Amino acid sequence: MKTVLITGANSGIGFATVQLFLDNNYKVFAHYNQNRNSLESLDNKNLFLVKANLLYMNETEELFKEVMKETERIDVLVNNAGLYMSADTDKDLSIEAFDEVLNVNLKAPFILSKMFIHIMKNFSSGKIINISSIGVKYGGSYSSMFYTISKAALESLTLSLAKEGSKYNILVNAIRVGVTDTDIHKINKNKNMNDRVELIPLRRMAETKEIAEQILFLSSSKNSFMTGSIVTVAGGE
Repeated sequence: MKTVLITGANSGIGFATVQLFLDNNYKVFAHYNQNRNSLESLDNKNLFLVKANLLYMNETEELFKEVMKETERIDVLVNNAGLYMSADTDKDLSIEAFDEVLNVNLKAPFILSKMFIHIMKNFSSGKIINISSIGVKYGGSYSSMFYTISKAALESLTLSLAKEGSKYNILVNAIRVGVTDTDIHKINKNKNMNDRVELIPLRRMAETKEIAEQILFLSSSKNSFMTGSIVTVAGGE
């Protein structure tokens, strides 16, 4: 049975990905920070919940250790957890806030990827999928620039990891996710989602399962060659 760690797994894309991987007979380690209500609703013997606050590097490292207590290998790492902040004023665009976003969206994926690549090398096999954002393509907005900057850096990290991983048959890719029907949009109260959807040629947001299907493909044996790719999953944006 193959194993996967999915970060930010209690809601949105992460939760849909947990469900899909369980349906495809993976042993799933589902990371959460505080809320685990959705994950607890899943009755599956192959689901293991692991708690960590990815704001703190020591907890990120502990997450790795907790997973490795339960398995000798991880076949797939999905770096999905993300911190989104929308600044109402220039004062909200603080260095402290910037550091927090970078810790969760960039440093945590780096730490986990580095640690799991070390394990994956022993088996000459592995997949890492980083979840980016369509905002990188357009530059995002001034109020959410920290999020966009962190995702742009995550894409760059993807390319660097892919070069190292390719020597050991470890495939590393990123998905640049288009506008998806998740609660993240509620954080920015100034965003009119009806207007935003009108900019999408398909005239609708993506469903979380549609993104999860792409994650599953990149994680599966059907992807035996693609690495170092930034895959845009969007409705024509």
